[in-house]
Amino acid sequence: MKVTIPEIAWHNRDPVFSADFSMGEGSHWRMATAGADSDVKMWRVVPHREGKDADITFLSNLRRHSNTVNCVRFSPDGLLLASGGDDGAMFLWNEKEEKNTEGNLFEEDAEQNKEHWVAYKMLRGHIEDIMDISWSPDGKMIVSGSIDNSVIVWEVKTGKKLHLLKEHSHYVQGVTWDPLGEYICSLSSDRSLLIYEAARGNLLHNVSKHRREKKQIETNEDKDKEKEKVEKEKVEKEKANRLFVEEGATKYFRRLDFSPDGAFLVTPAGQVSTADDVSHVTYMFSRSNLKKPICHLPGPQKPVCAVRCCPVLYEYRNKESKKHTNLPYRMIYAVASLSEVYLYDTEQFAPFCSVSDIHYACITDLAWSSNGRVLMITSYDGFCTVLSFDQDELGIPFSSQPAQINSPRLLLRPEPKSKKKKKSSPKNSQKKNSELENEDPQPNSVQPNSTPSDVVPMEVKESQPHEPCVTPKRQNGLESARKELLTSDNVVNNHVVNNHAVNNHVVKNHAVNNHVVSSTKESETVVKRITPVKVSEVQKSRESTPTNVVEMATSGNSDSVNNKPISKPPRRIALTKIE
Repeated sequence: MKVTIPEIAWHNRDPVFSADFSMGEGSHWRMATAGADSDVKMWRVVPHREGKDADITFLSNLRRHSNTVNCVRFSPDGLLLASGGDDGAMFLWNEKEEKNTEGNLFEEDAEQNKEHWVAYKMLRGHIEDIMDISWSPDGKMIVSGSIDNSVIVWEVKTGKKLHLLKEHSHYVQGVTWDPLGEYICSLSSDRSLLIYEAARGNLLHNVSKHRREKKQIETNEDKDKEKEKVEKEKVEKEKANRLFVEEGATKYFRRLDFSPDGAFLVTPAGQVSTADDVSHVTYMFSRSNLKKPICHLPGPQKPVCAVRCCPVLYEYRNKESKKHTNLPYRMIYAVASLSEVYLYDTEQFAPFCSVSDIHYACITDLAWSSNGRVLMITSYDGFCTVLSFDQDELGIPFSSQPAQINSPRLLLRPEPKSKKKKKSSPKNSQKKNSELENEDPQPNSVQPNSTPSDVVPMEVKESQPHEPCVTPKRQNGLESARKELLTSDNVVNNHVVNNHAVNNHVVKNHAVNNHVVSSTKESETVVKRITPVKVSEVQKSRESTPTNVVEMATSGNSDSVNNKPISKPPRRIALTKIE
């Protein structure tokens, strides 16, 4: 890794508030920066080679804003650029192939521009400064956050407002769009993280506090005596359990980001309060449960203002070591506090790299190149720092496609030891086998779409259709029973009636909803309504059972359905719906 601070007047010595790389391939990249001089500038960045510093060349100057520009973001395809600033306007820029000399007569930098970008659309909806911008994965929509306490979702093609979200009570300093297109997240100086449904704009979760000690309050036996204590503790816990730092701690921004596969959400401006001190941390949320963080990353001495995930997935450095996630690859993300930058990955909780004492003023934004070999750091002092990495220095890129895991988790707890199985006697084994035959097939208890209440060390695989848990002995019995029933006339609405399940219905020895399935002919069925009776009356009625009711012998002989003599007395069968 090589750290360089180019001596470039990026925005006439004014603060640089944002930077972003376009998605591209090759030995160089296009980068956009935003500053307090009301301009957006384009640059050509070439990483260091053979001991040489990174080569940065000016390409174009984009002027349409009337005040400070706070954020710039390229579209996923790299063809469009969005910029938002203190004038409350967001401009969409695209590059023109041919130079228009007539339109550039009054521009000072017209002759110096090597590329020509035009603001073809302006989106107005905020009444105050726009602080952050994020594109949808398909590039058809864009979301913006402003200090007017609102979040707006725009349609790029028409320029219309799709959703106006006003749930925040203070400045919105960071927004991000889920890479899978399902969620929109915003972080505000009101110390809350809001999770929205991207399609409809509905608020799903409001995350602002810890709720760890709720169970202790509910389990108090002497509620009358401890009412006053509980009320006093609530006020202290609310202060101590705040997830995010107070207003003004992060200066300007709270830029959060999703991992490239959408498995984790990483948020800045976190804090962990104790009785003596407050530690500044970065929170990680799992996609399966965005209501509370799964872990926090310690390290920064000052509040965290920006987080940016590397777009490249890497293989594990040590494949034999214990993994902290259930993912087949590791991800790298950069965390910037007001004075230093840390690099983390999902293979370990401690940072593997830190860079400090590089700027005189606070850090404002981070930007990764498309191949993960360049990390750009912007600062309020008007300079930018370039972190260049050699080939495979951060790791070997993961060659396979990202795994679609609905419930990514961190394995924070040791795996439970397996209990020794007790030797069962022959009598007990016969009882267990009989109980298994009478049980109904249940789906697998681990569902990929479930949201567990706590983190458990279990591997979550790709979502697959559930299959019933069937033992080998029971499987043979099921196959033979199905063959016999298919050959017989014991069929109701094209569903086989057996001792296991019929379209989420279980066959039991009692009526449900006061209905019994009866048969008048071999090919027709009729549903008759019966009145509820007592158990004693049911036992008496068994002696005089009508011959037109569909019955099945306990021995499983299908000849009883065809009105043939059977060896054992039959019993009535009804259908019970599984709730």
